[in-house]
Amino acid sequence: MLNRPWQDPSGTDWTDALNPLAKPGFSQNNNPFAFALLKDPLMLALRLASGIEPRLFVCPDDRSRTIPAGQTIDFEAPIDPNTWLWALNASSRPNNTDFLFNITDSVTGASMFSQPVSMRSYNAAVTGLNNSGVSGNRGPLHLVKPHLYVPPSFPVVRIINTSDADLRCWVNLFCCVELP
Repeated sequence: MLNRPWQDPSGTDWTDALNPLAKPGFSQNNNPFAFALLKDPLMLALRLASGIEPRLFVCPDDRSRTIPAGQTIDFEAPIDPNTWLWALNASSRPNNTDFLFNITDSVTGASMFSQPVSMRSYNAAVTGLNNSGVSGNRGPLHLVKPHLYVPPSFPVVRIINTSDADLRCWVNLFCCVELP
């Protein structure tokens, strides 16, 4: 904690709801993955843009929810109108236990991936590591083309627990909302 460089507080926007310096829950010690993400240049540009507000949706929203072995859940993300999905990431507890996920548009039925994606393979694409289950920073994987959800459309996140044990699994949706 004492070996981090000093930051001048006069240049900090303390009204920013996602400011990792202003919110202890996003601090480097409490949540290093969120801290690293919030310092990402693209996320910083979205946070500072006029007429756009970033949103982060954790699916399912109850982080303590356990998915029984071999079961599938669908979670409807409670997004605002005119929301752009621009990045994703996924994680599970116990660490590195694999599961499958996909995201579907509720109106068109279009899927983000042609078939459910393995969390390990997805994170390997983010970290550049192999598919051995070793995982590093689970920053978001930016989509090649962001997806716009126009009312009444919303994302439906499907999580499939393929393991023999109950898991806590999350898919994080990194979005931004066009303000009127």
